[in-house]
Amino acid sequence: MPPKTKVSREMIAKGAFELVKREGISALSAKNLAKQLKCSTQPLFWQYENMDEIRKVVLESADSLFIEYLKSGAEGANPYKAIGINYIRFAKEQKQLFKALFMSDNNGRDVLSSIEQIPFILDALNTQSVMDRECSRIVMREMWLFAHGIATMTATDTAQFEQEDVNRMLSDVFKGLLNNYGEKPYKN
Repeated sequence: MPPKTKVSREMIAKGAFELVKREGISALSAKNLAKQLKCSTQPLFWQYENMDEIRKVVLESADSLFIEYLKSGAEGANPYKAIGINYIRFAKEQKQLFKALFMSDNNGRDVLSSIEQIPFILDALNTQSVMDRECSRIVMREMWLFAHGIATMTATDTAQFEQEDVNRMLSDVFKGLLNNYGEKPYKN
């Protein structure tokens, strides 16, 4: 009979998430996690098959938090612009989770394709302009690449941006993309 487990699956998931949030995805190892939980490595593998399974749980939790950020809105910004603002805010406030989701191997996940699968992003864009599906997809992709550049520089502390500058830059690029695709002038 296996020993009674004092370290639960939930405790491991929470501890792993906190470890990655604080130190980054590269710090997620059995040894570091056991140290975080003040246990041996054995309970980790009673609850999870391997570290890849724990890593997957951490990334799913990070992804859920990321979606919460995107949906949180931004004062004075339209819904689509708020998504870009919150993407950059996530990179600023959750640097290690941002890096884990968008700047690491991530098991071959294509970030742009996965972003295109988040329906509320395209819905928010379509409230701002009338475009066919292909134009909407292109505009969303190019805006995401622009916002990702700002977010990456923010997460890596290679540049700092004032919020008003972020707002202006996102608006300027969006206006340019809409003008490029022959859409009505952008407001806000």
